[in-house]
Amino acid sequence: MTDDRPFVPQPPRRRTALWIAVGAVVLAAAGWGLWKAYEIWQHNQKECAPGILKQGPREECIGVSDGSYRFDDSLADVMGKIEAENRRVEKSDAPYVSIAYVEPLTTVKGEEEAKYGLRGELVGAYLAQRELNDPELGAGRGDLPQIRLLVGNLGLRSEQWKPLTDDLIAMSKDDKHLVAVAGFGQSRGGTQNAVDALRTAGIPMMGATVTADSLSSAAKPGFFRVSAPNRDQASGAVNYLKEQQKKDRDYKVAVIRDRNTDDIYNTSLSASFESAAKKRGLRLQGAPLEFLSGVDGVSNAFSSVADKVCALKPDAVFFAGRGINIRNFINSMSAPDRRCPVTLLTGDDAVGAYYGSLASDSQREKFRTEWQDSRVTVLYTALGHPDLARELYAKTNNPLPDFLNLYHEEFGGASDDDQRVLQDGQIILGHDALWTVGVAVRNAAGPDGKGEVNPGATLQMLLQLGGSKAVSGLSGPISFGSDGNPDDKPMALVRMEPNGTYTFRGVLRP
Repeated sequence: MTDDRPFVPQPPRRRTALWIAVGAVVLAAAGWGLWKAYEIWQHNQKECAPGILKQGPREECIGVSDGSYRFDDSLADVMGKIEAENRRVEKSDAPYVSIAYVEPLTTVKGEEEAKYGLRGELVGAYLAQRELNDPELGAGRGDLPQIRLLVGNLGLRSEQWKPLTDDLIAMSKDDKHLVAVAGFGQSRGGTQNAVDALRTAGIPMMGATVTADSLSSAAKPGFFRVSAPNRDQASGAVNYLKEQQKKDRDYKVAVIRDRNTDDIYNTSLSASFESAAKKRGLRLQGAPLEFLSGVDGVSNAFSSVADKVCALKPDAVFFAGRGINIRNFINSMSAPDRRCPVTLLTGDDAVGAYYGSLASDSQREKFRTEWQDSRVTVLYTALGHPDLARELYAKTNNPLPDFLNLYHEEFGGASDDDQRVLQDGQIILGHDALWTVGVAVRNAAGPDGKGEVNPGATLQMLLQLGGSKAVSGLSGPISFGSDGNPDDKPMALVRMEPNGTYTFRGVLRP
């Protein structure tokens, strides 16, 4: 029997699982692409420049630059010069090493004075790089290996020390050839943390203007500095005040100190002064007058401190605090019912008392008037001053004239402007920090400049810079004790004038 029903072919078997799988792959690929696009967008949102990322609550640009990223408009000229010299080094085919100069390169309103001091340090470091790389500049230290100068940002008050030190440690192990770190800015808790991290990683360091005593350690070598530590500054200040009491038995000395324990500059300066005063028998009047920086009400506190100073009538006060708070004190002393004459003696951070170039002319003029009205004379232990080199070197051995020729060649200016350019010491100390590390690098490379130079070899040669091996720095001969501090390095006693100049008063020794 035949089946007359028409033939109907069977539909193809559904491949539901296959289509689901294919769809899943397509969606996954699309999702991955979208995620990668988001990652790239997010990275770009966080990146200031290659290798320099926005970090912390303020989204500061933290990282290491070869000069191509400027960090701040105020640094544009010197960073441009650093970049050009680095490019020349890289294209020369000569062996080179990198030295990083790190500072808190971002500031906030009210702290812009620090930024302009840091520019001075970078100018000095760049000029030292030029001297080291060009034998025609008469440095006499050879030219191999060449020096590549990198610049790193520790963030406001050095608070972003961790991401920066992580970058530096990585660079000491790769083709960036990092052999040492210099600079370090102000003595703060973040600075201490950065020093501890780099010391543990075996990277030698050279402080420029950083002076807190706790940074150095004879038991754990690795941190050196060209600046007199707080203990030496306090000792020099006590020597000066003791001389005044020898001349006049009625010469009275009081103390004003900051109780902010997060600032290791203030705390070590205060402790060092107290110890030196007790050791030398300096007579002090009453208990220390105190204030607390970093919190509200500082101006009110200084109003009270000024009243107490005028009631005590000391001839001098030793000020264990930062320069910006000296400004608070001067302001309070300028009130018509105070204005009692007193000499304020303090450490190297006194330069922060001046308003920087971003302040208005009227603001600076107002402060000059207040200072004159206050009858406060400000003296400080300066780490570098052009007149100090002239006192410490014979005329034929003074490295300052050749340095000044190079400065004018690179940055212009007239020779009669030298005093203003160098008087705050920032350029001088920035130069000496990089110059001294560079000398150690050349010693590690040997007479032919071909020896292997790494962080360990650089550290070994820094340890040899003592006694007769002193380096001729612009701030004076530099040699190191076992703790990395300069050995009995002289300081300048300098008077700060309301018009913004620094008058050399003599040589101070610890």
